[in-house]
Amino acid sequence: MVSISRRFSKDGHERFRVGYRQDGQLRWTPTIETAEGAVEMKGLIERLGPDAALAILARRSGRTTDTSTTLLATVLERHLEALAASATPGTVAEYRRLAARTWGPRLGPLPVDAITREAVTAWIGWQRQQTTNRGRAYSPKSIANAHGLLSAVLSRAVELDLVGRNVAHKVPLPSDAEGPEMVILTEAEFIALLTATPAHWRPLVGTLFLTGLRWGEATALTPDDLDLDADTPVLRVSRAWKKGAAGVYLGAPKTRKGRRTVSLPPELVPVLRAQAQGRAGGDLLFTAAQGGRVSAQHFHGRVWRPALAAAGLTKRPRVHDLRHSHASHMLAQGEDIYSLSRRMGHESVKVTGDVYGHLLPDAHTRSAEVAGRIAPGAFPAIGP
Repeated sequence: MVSISRRFSKDGHERFRVGYRQDGQLRWTPTIETAEGAVEMKGLIERLGPDAALAILARRSGRTTDTSTTLLATVLERHLEALAASATPGTVAEYRRLAARTWGPRLGPLPVDAITREAVTAWIGWQRQQTTNRGRAYSPKSIANAHGLLSAVLSRAVELDLVGRNVAHKVPLPSDAEGPEMVILTEAEFIALLTATPAHWRPLVGTLFLTGLRWGEATALTPDDLDLDADTPVLRVSRAWKKGAAGVYLGAPKTRKGRRTVSLPPELVPVLRAQAQGRAGGDLLFTAAQGGRVSAQHFHGRVWRPALAAAGLTKRPRVHDLRHSHASHMLAQGEDIYSLSRRMGHESVKVTGDVYGHLLPDAHTRSAEVAGRIAPGAFPAIGP
């Protein structure tokens, strides 16, 4: 419980202290000159904890003037303005929303030079107790993303000579992340799912499974992106649907290497040729039943879930698991991880290895065999 105590000095001036409990004991802040300051300090203790709040009070008490204090919220806007030169509008808008639903309300109103490492740690502990709009706890990954933005903003403050160091750098983060389990469909399971899918949607579902494209990439394709008469038929990924402040828009693929050419299996070529027939070159290749952009939310609720139920599968894959299934089957058929990385549009081979490395048991066997051939006579020589 945090409370404000009012006192009068010998000269009759009103003074304030804020009381709080710590380690089971009632403690008091140093004297605060104004009622407004006491109310603010009470809020800081409740939001950040006494240690961070007292550090802020001490920092402020050491100031010789009240001039031009720069708030963290102001630095955030300056950071986003700088990013706007290179990032997409959707990315900038998402960063602003991310701050607003995480550290912004607690840390944003504070002077940037009064934010301590303890305040950042207190925010992380608080964030772990909060729930999203859907009533779910914030995942460690979500908190790490928010912390990454906070750290970038504080690094910007260092560049602007507003603070001497980034107090969020290397602050410990929750390590109990559990990503959604990857669901891999067998060939028979995919055929059952495809058969249960309404005919209008089968070309899209088949393309996702046989190319490994992301949802936003596949649904942004046009007939101009296809080269079905090449010696090796291909499609080109050059754009994807993105979320922006004003809604969904077409922008660059997710990663720098997302702009790529993907070879097509022979079975998919006639499907895409029929899909492109009668459409202008710049039209969307895959559309909703009534025309227009395919909404992921509509597809999931009206098409995907009913098809899963009709197929009678015991597995419950997400639409994104079609991409994982594609990668799994490519590896099983002998595709090397470097070629797969380029096909999937990953930023690096490391990303591909981190995501799909566990699907390479034969690689571990081969590595052990190769290691055994390095110096086959060594162990008899040094054995017991």
